[in-house]
Amino acid sequence: MDTSVYALIDCNNFYASCERVFDPALRDRPIAILSNNDGCIIARSDEAQKAGVEMAVPKFKIRKLIKEKGVILRSSNYALYGDMSRRVMSTLRHLTDKVEPYSIDEAFIELPLLNNQDLRDFGCTIKSTIKQWTGLPVSVGIAPSKTLAKIANERAKSNPDHHGVLNLVDNPESDDILQDTDLTDIWGIGGGLSQRLFKEGINNAYQLKKQHSRPEWVRDRLTIKGLRTVMELNGQPCIDIEHRTDPRKGIMTSRSFGKAVTELQNLKEAVAAFTSIAAEKLRAQKSVSSLLHVTLRTNKYSNYNSQYKYGIEIPLPTPTANTSYLIKCAHAAVQQLYKTKCKYKKATVMLTGLIPESEVQGDLFDRQQYSEEQHNLMSTIDQINTKYGSDTTHFAATGIEQPWQMKQEHLSPKYTTSWNDILEAKC
Repeated sequence: MDTSVYALIDCNNFYASCERVFDPALRDRPIAILSNNDGCIIARSDEAQKAGVEMAVPKFKIRKLIKEKGVILRSSNYALYGDMSRRVMSTLRHLTDKVEPYSIDEAFIELPLLNNQDLRDFGCTIKSTIKQWTGLPVSVGIAPSKTLAKIANERAKSNPDHHGVLNLVDNPESDDILQDTDLTDIWGIGGGLSQRLFKEGINNAYQLKKQHSRPEWVRDRLTIKGLRTVMELNGQPCIDIEHRTDPRKGIMTSRSFGKAVTELQNLKEAVAAFTSIAAEKLRAQKSVSSLLHVTLRTNKYSNYNSQYKYGIEIPLPTPTANTSYLIKCAHAAVQQLYKTKCKYKKATVMLTGLIPESEVQGDLFDRQQYSEEQHNLMSTIDQINTKYGSDTTHFAATGIEQPWQMKQEHLSPKYTTSWNDILEAKC
């Protein structure tokens, strides 16, 4: 007998909700969040959706709608969203020790098996605690499996009768809810599998659930992963909570420039900045890199005859996380790639060949190896930036004016990560 159940906690309209926490004037107003360089819509509040703002549409195409409906625009404030995400996950860890962050705005947790009312009460406690501690609204779906918890969460979010919390454990309405769930709304069932199932006369989650009686048929058509999904729809957990986060095998920093870059010096500054960010992420997971990749590209929509995309990779003699040395290598790559007639729109820096820093073997004759002195210097820089805000201490190679920076004309303050932007309380 299973002794645990699962819950999925999902923040409602996460980006828009983060903006509202620190700016109450935005409540009940239509809000749209813009992509890098304020290009297109990547997130919306419920009010913006009702106003007709669609996802992924370029901003310039809906200027009239934005003005007519009073839609408030915000540039993507990744520092704010990332910090608010950490606060939500920290809150969940105060409530249970079995937490699996699934994305920036959602997480699975494992709960002890309680009676149904206690489970729903616990879900309400999660919802109210996150609201009180972070200011963010969430929906909670509870079920015997992670796949069902996903479905429960979506129904809790879309149906106001559930008040943001739905428990499907021994719920007599479970099959009705599954009958009302499209195949494409099932975790792990994409468009291709859905079309295959449609041809077999299976049109919703309940009909897929009933295929548990013929596992070989399911495995032949949907592979073993599809069979697990069918079992999960029947309340048999096959996907456990992942308590351990494996270090990333590659770290990439990629940005589009706010305007085309033609000067070599500006290009070097941008690549140095991206390298610094990647190196900081590398050290955060206590890894070092043995291979550096740099890619430059021009605007793919431009008719300019020198448009191109080209990259280079530089093997590092000794794996390192030393920002200074990585910038030196990145600059050498830019020097090789740069063409005077090109108008560059984007640069990418990627670190691969990652291994734990504890596994690096020293080389007596290698001056560039990641020495203890270099490690301590990088650690000090990271600590300063963590305490006083990102980029408080940075390498001069990243520039001062940085004309290549992304266009963010609607950026809100970094309320939680910058001392300069912290809200003031007036007594």
